[in-house]
Amino acid sequence: MRGSMASGSATGARQLRGVKASLSIITAQTGVSMTQAMLDLYLGLVWDNTSTEVNAIYTDMYMKSKISAFTANNTRNIQADDKRLVASVNVYEADAASLVKLFAHRYSFISGTDLHGLVGINEDMFKIAYLRKPELKEANGNGDDFSGGNIVAELTLENAHYNAGFIVKACL
Repeated sequence: MRGSMASGSATGARQLRGVKASLSIITAQTGVSMTQAMLDLYLGLVWDNTSTEVNAIYTDMYMKSKISAFTANNTRNIQADDKRLVASVNVYEADAASLVKLFAHRYSFISGTDLHGLVGINEDMFKIAYLRKPELKEANGNGDDFSGGNIVAELTLENAHYNAGFIVKACL
């Protein structure tokens, strides 16, 4: 099921809806701390509903740090002479999703609150669909020192499946 994420009316300009607005697996975990079991559950929901895997998670730095602190099945081997301590996890692997890249993102939190959010998607299921390819419209120059114009385009974000990811709202 493919769906375009543009909205508008005959009198209003079309607007591109974001990735969050296109997903249907949304859960609110008010007052609940994110656990590894919860994250694995959300990854499993996407796999069960789409037969695809989440390959990217976007979250704020607080939640990324919580995921980095998961300890189940975690063994880290480092050289004894290496003076570094690595405390971050940049790739997460679970039964329902392998090689999930973790990204700290400033705009994954819940707007207007101190609550934290998490967005997991299969990036391959999203693409830009052009209604009108970008083109340069030259402006009428007035004099030798002026040149310029506008880039005009119409595009939308296309989602190949509305269950191609999940949103977790309001975790601690």
